[in-house]
Amino acid sequence: MTTAKLEPIVHIFKEYNIGKFKSTRHFELKSVSNGTNQLSNIINISKDRKCAKSSPIYWLQIREDNKWKKPRLTGLFKTKENLIFKGDTQKRKNLVLFKFSEDKETLAIYFYSNFFTGNPSPLINTIL
Repeated sequence: MTTAKLEPIVHIFKEYNIGKFKSTRHFELKSVSNGTNQLSNIINISKDRKCAKSSPIYWLQIREDNKWKKPRLTGLFKTKENLIFKGDTQKRKNLVLFKFSEDKETLAIYFYSNFFTGNPSPLINTIL
């Protein structure tokens, strides 16, 4: 019996409006590989303001019809690795891993469709 290899849809975003906002950063989609865009062409990552019980570090928000969609898509939660965060969509249906570049101006989002695990460490090791 063979095991299917889990291939994420990889979104690469580049920050724009650098330094314009204090607690929110805006990113524009540059490329998608292994599938189609699962997010939006423009996203923002904002700092958590301690309003949710889940206490993420950041929030991911997508843009639809020229408006920021509410509620936010997912929180970004710390992992054991520096600059890598985890989240989910559709109530833990899809796992999402976020990898910031060292300068934090480029963001790679790994979208695992129809897959969720509470321990993403083995998947994190594949994107390091």
